[in-house]
Amino acid sequence: MAAVSRVRLNTLYALQQAAGLQPGSLSHVIKVLEEAGLLVRSEGAERGRRAMTLTGTGERFLAEEWRTSLDANREMESILRSVTVALLMDDSSAALSFLHQAAFERERRQGPHKFRTFSRESTPIDIQSEVRAVYESRRREMEARILNEFQLNLVDVFKGRETT
Repeated sequence: MAAVSRVRLNTLYALQQAAGLQPGSLSHVIKVLEEAGLLVRSEGAERGRRAMTLTGTGERFLAEEWRTSLDANREMESILRSVTVALLMDDSSAALSFLHQAAFERERRQGPHKFRTFSRESTPIDIQSEVRAVYESRRREMEARILNEFQLNLVDVFKGRETT
């Protein structure tokens, strides 16, 4: 909704090209938004592309409810989309705070970083469990580093805007 309202990515094609969102996964969401009266679509134009616009109700809903997308325990793609929504809504402090919170959640949930020694008694399930635990821990660690780096880069961007 924020992409449609704030940067006029108003077709499935535009959302796919600019935001990397897949039309197939958006079709259901768009239909639900239409049925709820939050979004309207034009009749098919060039190549069957239908422009989308938020209704007044949709604009109010977006303004009042966008923060509900800020869930630091979601997967990385959702985290990145949520930060983008915060930025589109001109709330850089929410974006920075959310990145910090998402990184913290990943750091908090870290587990073992090294494999324990396997023995002859270790079953394939024991080994798979251990490998998965180490993998998940290292993945969360890497995600936390990326989110922290992203946050620092945004801080620099916002500092640069203040001085110009």
